[in-house]
Amino acid sequence: MCRDAGGIMAQSSAGGEAAASAEETLRRSLEHYVQAWNEPDDDARRQHLAAAWTENATYTDPSADVRGREALVRHIAGFLADPELQGFSIVRVTDVDVHHRSFRFGWEMQGPDGQTVTPGIDYGEFNDEGMITKIVGFFGPMAALP
Repeated sequence: MCRDAGGIMAQSSAGGEAAASAEETLRRSLEHYVQAWNEPDDDARRQHLAAAWTENATYTDPSADVRGREALVRHIAGFLADPELQGFSIVRVTDVDVHHRSFRFGWEMQGPDGQTVTPGIDYGEFNDEGMITKIVGFFGPMAALP
């Protein structure tokens, strides 16, 4: 394993420059993806997702299962419009682990005061160009074994 300058953990392999380039693009894609969750303007959110998300990518979490960039634009709009969540934000709080076109990272939903309301983990997949093709989100800490 090695950590690059942007905090991405990558499995060393013979993938060469193409893999490194896709992982660099993935880093930028994830920045746009997280920014989209905090962007109240539909057009600006759409631009963030166009830079990060393939047209038919899927997003799944305990409350949603959407397919396609435009569906994610609308899903995030619903999250941001929820009166109980006004002033809340989504913040990436960990490095990104990457191997074999898969990735994971930790995030938090933070209240207006900056306190963590819900931690989470996203697992995802990306294509050869570093664009996100799938994200599966999990809310809250993992439960201990009984």
